[in-house]
Amino acid sequence: MNFAMIINVYIDVDEQSSNPFDHPTSLDRFKEENTLRSTIESINGLVTANDDRLRLYIVGTATQESRDFDREIRSEITKCLNDCPYELFILTNNDIYDLHEESGSEFISAKGYPELRNLGFIISSIMKEDIIIQIDDDELLRPLYLEKLKEILKENPDKYVFTAPYEKNGTVRILTEDPLKTWKKFSPMDRDMVRFFVESDEIKESLFGFGGNMIIRREFAERIFYPPEIPRGEDFSMLLASRLIYENGNSLVGLKKEDPLFRSFFLPFKEMTIIHKPPSEAKKDFLKYFENNMRRFIMEWGIFSKQNGLTVERMDELSFYIREMIGHDDMRIYLEPIIDEMSRRYGQEEVKQLRERLMLTIDQYEKFNRWDDYREKQRLYIETIGELNSEKFREMIEGKMIR
Repeated sequence: MNFAMIINVYIDVDEQSSNPFDHPTSLDRFKEENTLRSTIESINGLVTANDDRLRLYIVGTATQESRDFDREIRSEITKCLNDCPYELFILTNNDIYDLHEESGSEFISAKGYPELRNLGFIISSIMKEDIIIQIDDDELLRPLYLEKLKEILKENPDKYVFTAPYEKNGTVRILTEDPLKTWKKFSPMDRDMVRFFVESDEIKESLFGFGGNMIIRREFAERIFYPPEIPRGEDFSMLLASRLIYENGNSLVGLKKEDPLFRSFFLPFKEMTIIHKPPSEAKKDFLKYFENNMRRFIMEWGIFSKQNGLTVERMDELSFYIREMIGHDDMRIYLEPIIDEMSRRYGQEEVKQLRERLMLTIDQYEKFNRWDDYREKQRLYIETIGELNSEKFREMIEGKMIR
């Protein structure tokens, strides 16, 4: 069986400037602080059959989309790949820029998380990979990961999207205390994990998943894309968009309702859990963490609220977490008590400004039909995939193979 593993490496080349990534690795300290080496060591330990083919596509991108450090980035990444027995490709910012310029496609970008996830889909499609595994550079795979995955794929030929959990500090449970009484950020995630993993040993339909442990068949990657500009949580955003296509169809591309291609499934198997070892926590700057999350949830609410197929009740069955975050008639009413509690904990002026920004974002997505926009962009994405499936673009990617 042929597998492609897309590994995103986020590298900070200007630590004095803001960047869209939660915990990029400093280029200046990459040798000492990178987590990629441990990830590659775990991949080297995978059990594979002689007839399996695994290719690693390592996408090493500099913050601020800088193209001035590509040679150094490529060199540092290459040093982490000693003894790796698989075919290896490295793409950096200039490579992404070249693909974008040659194709003219808005879907080829290094701007942020969803754009880089889409790039993984596009590269895999161009290279005709059958099974796509998206991970990040701070995650460790268990030895039987691919063996168990092969078993799942063979037993479930009618399923196209699988998600599986992270394990952190020895558990898949999400036991972090909710940061605010009014903002239940973590407890519904844990409830999802309990019902889909702890209390079940069966594959179940779900909207719950992590982008750093997602398995996709190519047919899916050529029909769906991550909604752009999501500041974080792009995994949940894409699974939601896919489910909305399942529930509503998309007449612009001839997709009917209840196309099984767009359903996603949660894997409750120990072999499929990824050990997550981030170098730092995204929530250490809480106000920034909160604002990025709320912007994301408002954007997801903006796409959910403009469609008719998926109900709040059905969403609850698929994910307590997504229901808690976006299943509201009015995001202003949901947000106000959270802001009130934050005002008592943090500087009132700073929270006041944060509130104003978020209210403007709600205004924006009340007026802008994000659902219609996604459906139109899906049409453009599918056309783009068709245009990029050519020898020219395949050769451009093949030229990035290091062995």
